[in-house]
Amino acid sequence: MKRFLLFAGMVALIAAPALAVTSSSSSSNGGGELGFGIGQGNVNADTTGSDTAQYLGIRGGYDFTKAFELEGQFASSSESGEISGINVDTTMRVLMVNGLYNFHPPKKEFVPYVMGGIGRSDISVDASGLGTADDNSIAYQVGGGTRIFVGKSKRMAVRMDLSWLHDNNFDTSSTNTTVTAGLTWKLGR
Repeated sequence: MKRFLLFAGMVALIAAPALAVTSSSSSSNGGGELGFGIGQGNVNADTTGSDTAQYLGIRGGYDFTKAFELEGQFASSSESGEISGINVDTTMRVLMVNGLYNFHPPKKEFVPYVMGGIGRSDISVDASGLGTADDNSIAYQVGGGTRIFVGKSKRMAVRMDLSWLHDNNFDTSSTNTTVTAGLTWKLGR
């Protein structure tokens, strides 16, 4: 129950900027974005016991201008692996605040972007028979990608990105590369 409430709180926190649409500001795009994604990333096998992990995440953002967006991101992954012959189950959760700069080429269907963010990375490693170890650290993220808008109203898009997340868990500095694909919906104007 405690995890569910934490997850529900995270969803509300991330969705709030996307739902707080103000139509009275002429300098604002007056909209937001809400979406989810599935990703594949490389992780540090020395600390997690796995080389790769599948991520599931949600994002919500607010467009301050046509080009600049601020978004919240929550992603989680769970993998099983082996460290020195011991089976381990690893869970990683990431909570980020990202700034996106959107490019608007002549074709309105494609909106490429670059992003950078800061947040928190939590890792829990459960070694069978030996107990659980947890650690967290500040995380930094950079990346880029594109949204491909579909449909007549162009409010739904396929979002794909490539990002690098740097953290320092269990006294080991690591950079994880993640490729993500998902769907996103524009809110507001």
